Amino acid sequence: MDIRKLSALLGGRVVAELEANSDHLALRFSDGSALIVNRTQRGMSVVLHEIADSESSGARDRPTRRQREYLTFIRAYMARYGASPAESDIADHFMVSGPSAHQMVKTLEQRGFIARHRDFLGNIVPRSIRVLID
Repeated sequence: MDIRKLSALLGGRVVAELEANSDHLALRFSDGSALIVNRTQRGMSVVLHEIADSESSGARDRPTRRQREYLTFIRAYMARYGASPAESDIADHFMVSGPSAHQMVKTLEQRGFIARHRDFLGNIVPRSIRVLID
């Protein structure tokens, strides 16, 4: 990727977290995207992981009643414990199966109501839910 293109893509983003070790450098931005610089045998590789358009579009319609219940629970859990709930905590609270809780979390994320942190490989970090709406 051309350095000018990369500079244009990164312009205006705010770094929220930095992770570095001998093999890679990961810059995570407040919008959920990440820039990963990996050391390779031939030099370096740079990958920009963007968030999906549905998450960033700002075209968030209103959550359903059930989705509001989940969002309210997530906020209350975070206020009480200082961390976001695991999907198993959500499943236990709503007395639903693990896959049902997982599907609801995915739906909330796809609709832009929550965001989840991803590691430098793009995997979701446990207990990393952030509620994005009031």
